[in-house]
Amino acid sequence: MKEESLEEYVKLIEGMRMPERLTADLDLSTENQSIVEKAVEEIKESGYAIVPSFLSPEKVDELRVNLEPIFALTGNRDVKDGKRGWPGKQTVHIPNLYAKTRAIDNLSIDPVLISIMEGVLGRAFQMSVAVAMCPGPGADKQGLHQDDGHYPVPRPHLPLVANTLIALDDFTEQNGATMLVPESHKWDKELDPEAEVFRAEMEAGDLLVWDGAVWHGGGENKTKDQIRRSINLNFNVSWLRQQENQYIGIPREVIREMPEKLQRLLGYNRVNYLCGGVDYQDPLEFFKSNS
Repeated sequence: MKEESLEEYVKLIEGMRMPERLTADLDLSTENQSIVEKAVEEIKESGYAIVPSFLSPEKVDELRVNLEPIFALTGNRDVKDGKRGWPGKQTVHIPNLYAKTRAIDNLSIDPVLISIMEGVLGRAFQMSVAVAMCPGPGADKQGLHQDDGHYPVPRPHLPLVANTLIALDDFTEQNGATMLVPESHKWDKELDPEAEVFRAEMEAGDLLVWDGAVWHGGGENKTKDQIRRSINLNFNVSWLRQQENQYIGIPREVIREMPEKLQRLLGYNRVNYLCGGVDYQDPLEFFKSNS
């Protein structure tokens, strides 16, 4: 997109009667502000960024413990009807995570995380889907793909999707660290099979963020005894449909107990003055007064 077109788009968005920014009440430290700015710049240039030590070792351990019963209950998606179905052999994918655990509520509205999202997507963004993932030994390599591929928009375009992986185990080349094609979010062409691939090797607690237009995929887990657990929080601009239908998937009694910022992030919020309201009211206020 040409620079002048981007400027016109920004003016249009800012000229609307927008809801309060999800970052409005944040007071980031100088260090965290630098982390956000560096990540946003790297995502704009390369298409992705790694934030080291996003989670403390104690928080990583806590998340592992809280997610273990869910992983155990779900099991892996192996062979179906004689064929390997998505997400692939020996991989556990748990979508609709907010309906299953409160363990990620505060993580989802972490000040650094949502500040990066605003820097990439602009002020009107929402949670598209939250997934816990655990590719085990023998897990297949994913084909390279784009996370914004389900929106039929000509490329290149402004960021529509920003995706994340929060590592709960070390990501190595051997256990299938995520593969990304640098700067492919700027392409207006199909995947170049000869393109350079970057492997996002990370330590547990690190955060990987990428523009949804970047070609990427999970690697093959070649190990015999290593799992690669992560939390996948996928965001999109709030004027597009979410991947997960948050309004049906998460029971109302669960929504009621969430922090207000998370309620709004899940979609109980206006996009602008006209889009997303109910009876000309703020959707969250309507929800509170009618439930």
